[in-house]
Amino acid sequence: MKMKMLRAILVLLVLVAVATTVLAVPGGPNNITVENSERRTNFSTGVKQIEAQAGNVTQLSINTTILTNRWQGYYGNISGTITLDDADGNTMYDWDGTSGFSPVGEIYAANFTVSDWSDVVCVNLTPGGTSADGPSLLNLSILEDMYGMGGNDSDGIDETFSFNESVTIGTTTLDSCPATYIYQSDSQSTGTWNETLLTENATTTVIFAAEVEQDTIGFDGNLWDFQMIVGENGDVDGTTTYYFYVELA
Repeated sequence: MKMKMLRAILVLLVLVAVATTVLAVPGGPNNITVENSERRTNFSTGVKQIEAQAGNVTQLSINTTILTNRWQGYYGNISGTITLDDADGNTMYDWDGTSGFSPVGEIYAANFTVSDWSDVVCVNLTPGGTSADGPSLLNLSILEDMYGMGGNDSDGIDETFSFNESVTIGTTTLDSCPATYIYQSDSQSTGTWNETLLTENATTTVIFAAEVEQDTIGFDGNLWDFQMIVGENGDVDGTTTYYFYVELA
């Protein structure tokens, strides 16, 4: 009887140890497929003409649209499987999309790989601030310089991430992070499609965190699971590599 009880206690301790070491943190997806990539080029609707007459002073109201040179957009759908695997990847049981897989969580895009998710914090957007102003090395001035933005640019960092939202990473909730709301049906939304601006403490790693909204109307009126924007300096040659992570429940 004592031996059986001892074995039961040992099994319980092993189960507790395993449970406490498995923490939910963002990880890389199995794969990403580029389904479509495009940009608008047809802004011009043709030349406009105005008559000039000697002696006249004419007031004009001119409206035009230009393409941002500072941001890249991503959007799409998420499919996957909930699985029960051992350390070698052997599956005891799984629940695929046909069984009602409903992704809830966040998609993260970072300009560098994230080494420690427990050290991720909200970006400090204090203009001209330094690491002494908060837990983040990054601030507004450094970020805008990184992406070639001017302090008064309409599509700058603080003009874009002008709201505040919370985001939960694993079991840690970060409050009052700089946030924005991606559009629905070609119009600004609030409370839906929120995206927060994060960084790994004391690094220049920028993390754009977009909330997953399964089968929700997106910017083009179609149903998507996620949509997000990331910074990009269009004034320099080449592209920026972003590393994608997912945290789903």
